[in-house]
Amino acid sequence: MKIKLNTLVAAVVLAASSMSANAIISIAPGTTTGSSEFVFSAWDVNAGIGYTYDLNWDRVFHDLAGLDSPATAAGNVDVLTNARVASSLIGADGVIFDQALTGFSTANFADFSQVQWNLGAVDVGGRRRVLFTEGDSGPLTSTNQRLTQAATLWQTYALNSNGFIIEPAEDTFAVTASTNGPAYAGIYGSTYNNNITDTTNVLGASTGIFLLAQTTTVGSQNTPALVQQLLSFDNAPVVVSTYLQNDEWRLRIAVAPVPEPETYAMLLAGLGLVAGIARRRNKAA
Repeated sequence: MKIKLNTLVAAVVLAASSMSANAIISIAPGTTTGSSEFVFSAWDVNAGIGYTYDLNWDRVFHDLAGLDSPATAAGNVDVLTNARVASSLIGADGVIFDQALTGFSTANFADFSQVQWNLGAVDVGGRRRVLFTEGDSGPLTSTNQRLTQAATLWQTYALNSNGFIIEPAEDTFAVTASTNGPAYAGIYGSTYNNNITDTTNVLGASTGIFLLAQTTTVGSQNTPALVQQLLSFDNAPVVVSTYLQNDEWRLRIAVAPVPEPETYAMLLAGLGLVAGIARRRNKAA
């Protein structure tokens, strides 16, 4: 398993906060953090079909990745240190979130083998911060300037998708086509116009989720952004998975189990046994 989220931004945030509770992206009530909800996105670029799912969940960006800190050297350390999921959000079996992807079916996608997906959320209350799943290229990377652009594009996509929600009374999902402009889940692709490295996976895959944050809100715009894999309070990786159960695709966010010392000992013993057998075979040959 591979353990592989300015003025324009301000305007988008204002629009998000003024929309109904059914908006795909919303700002947490009573806060000034600018944290968005978590959004699952999937698309088949060949068929030109997209799917956007606003997680039926009462959590936003800063609930998982912590609050922002001033964009200073000390604040940068705090932002990375705070990228820990509190124990209160983790179930006894390590599960943080596990639900069916409503409307994600063969009625909308004829060939699931062609579908790419990611999970994302943004925080634009101070410095720009994003949470995204990791794609095949490895840990996510960006620069301060590109990170700002990626956050803006993500919000533009999420807000536009709101108009395509199938059941407006239920804050659930939208199905879009490539002709629907920025509402289409695949329009900015897996890299948000090359402002961030690959964020997508195939269905059935499991991957890590990474925090990207600006090192500063002014100047040094070409400086690499901060990168931190999202971990649990006890430093275990947080893993995002899609899996099929009873003919229904589900999304799961959970803490990866950390092997006990005994497990490592058994693994090393097994590797030693295999190596010994291989040496004897070589001598015999």
